[in-house]
Parts: sequence; C-alpha cells; structure tokens
Amino acid sequence: MKSTWFVAAAAMCIVSGPVFAQSSDPEVIQFSKPAGGERSGGWTRSQMEGAKQAELPSVNPETVRAAVRRMRAGHAAGEPGSTPEEDLAPAGGERMSGSVRQPPLYWAGRLFFTEPDGDYVCSAQFIDKNIVLTAAHCVRDPDTGNWYDNIVFALQYENGKYSGVYKTRCFATLSGWVTQDDTKWPYDFATILVDGDSKTGYFGTQWNWQGLYDKATKIGYPTSMEDGEVIQVENGPISVQDGIVQMNYGNPADQGGSSGGAWVGDFTTAAGTEGNHVISLQSFHFEDETGIGYGPYLTDAFRKLWLFTANGCQ
Repeated sequence: MKSTWFVAAAAMCIVSGPVFAQSSDPEVIQFSKPAGGERSGGWTRSQMEGAKQAELPSVNPETVRAAVRRMRAGHAAGEPGSTPEEDLAPAGGERMSGSVRQPPLYWAGRLFFTEPDGDYVCSAQFIDKNIVLTAAHCVRDPDTGNWYDNIVFALQYENGKYSGVYKTRCFATLSGWVTQDDTKWPYDFATILVDGDSKTGYFGTQWNWQGLYDKATKIGYPTSMEDGEVIQVENGPISVQDGIVQMNYGNPADQGGSSGGAWVGDFTTAAGTEGNHVISLQSFHFEDETGIGYGPYLTDAFRKLWLFTANGCQ
C-alpha cells in the first residue's frame, strides 16, 4: 500500500482508495510515497533479467491531436525555459563497458517496476542530481490511477551491470494522465525523487521550446535490439502539433522497453559543453506507421512537476 497525495495550487489533501476520479484541472500534481517509509523492494539480478518490457502503447496520433485541441482550446503558450546539464563523472573513471561510459548516456539507465501481473522494465534518466524522468505509463495505471510498486532505477545499465541502483522516495505525475480518453498522452511523463545523487551528472531540460528544434536524438533500451541490455541511440527530424511531438527515427524494430527514454535536443558526447537538453520522451507509437514515435511536448506544467518533486514532493 502507498499513501497518495494530490496538490492543487496552495491546497493539499490526502486521498485514499484504489480508484481516482479525474481532476477537472489536468495539471494538478499527484504523487505517491511508499507507506511506512519503505521506499521499494529489493531487486536481484535474476529478477531484473526476468522483467518484461513495458509495451510501447499503440495509439492513433490523429485521435490524440483532436482530443487535445478540444481540451486546450484558447490555451496560451508559455515562455521558453531550460535547465543546464551537469557532468560529474571524472575523466577516465571506471564505468560499465560500451557507450554508457560516455556523456550523455552515462546519465541514463533502466527503470524496473512491478505491476499486479508481474515485473516490467522501461527506460529513464537523471534530469537533476536526484530526480529521474520517465514515462507516466511506467509508474502509474491511467485507467485506475493506481501506482506501480518496487520502482528502482539502475544507472548506466548494460548487460546486467550498472554503476548504482536508486530506490524511490516519491514519484509524481499530473492529474491529466489519469483518464481513459486520449487527452492523457500530453501528460505521459513522471518525475521520481530517488534516495541518492547521480554518480555521473544529469541531462538539462527544455520546455515551451517549439521553433528551437527540428531534430532530436532518441535514447533508450528497446528489447528488440540486443535484448534491451545495451542502450540504443537514434536520430530523426521532429515536429510539434497539438501538444504532441513526432519523431521519424526510421527504425522499424519493436520499441518495447524504450518507453520513458529521453528525446534529446542539441545532443553531444563532449563533456563540459552546453547541450543535451531533454525536450520530450518516448511515449507511444501507431502500429500502422513504421519508424515513427510520439512524445509529450513539455510545458510549464512539466517544470512545476519537476520543481515539486525536487522539493521532496511537497
């Protein structure tokens, strides 16, 4: 069991029970902390190896855009904003083999969690010293509002190895995620406060960025490539329409397991330089299309969620 909290403006209340009513305001912050101070269960290596990929949802993007247009009619765009990336890893430091030795991929890893029917895995990454960003569908059921259990983040995951495992102190989404209609997809992101600081640093973020980027780099752990054991990097042009970002990365392989992986603007492997801003993340695809993915367009609501989580979910 977890205690679940809803925050709206200056008001805060505790809500109990497994069923959550949809808020009339989709940008209300909702969060959960493990009850009794128990942050998460332990994960053995065999459990990690047995975790199933979180299936990448298949949704018609046109139905999403139409739903968002109805919901956001007359909504004014916010001012652009960003946070800087930070590189903490010492030059030549011992890390895992392969690409997770290098910036910015050594800020990323795999997210493990438990749903009622078993253990699953998504992709995730640090966006602050102790804040991990992933997809909302990797932490919470949108139909019931129930939160998933035993969430841990394995930094620099590669072939069963990692530089550290971080347990959850609290995690949060926006209330717009909890609905059975297609208006939820612009809110398919979640922030997680973990129990330690990143060993390597973290990505910057960018919100209200439309017009600043026309391409991005997608990172994550799709299980169709190297069994999801090695992080993958793909590039492609992007566009924004009605709160949804589209990327044409061109790879027809199944992207299950890559949910929550960052879409990065100004991607660079050079340490100590400006760049590497998360501008969206892997959220859904449409099975009638090949090599195209969709993610939420980050706005001021994302910034508020990140700041709320960084403040200890209060």
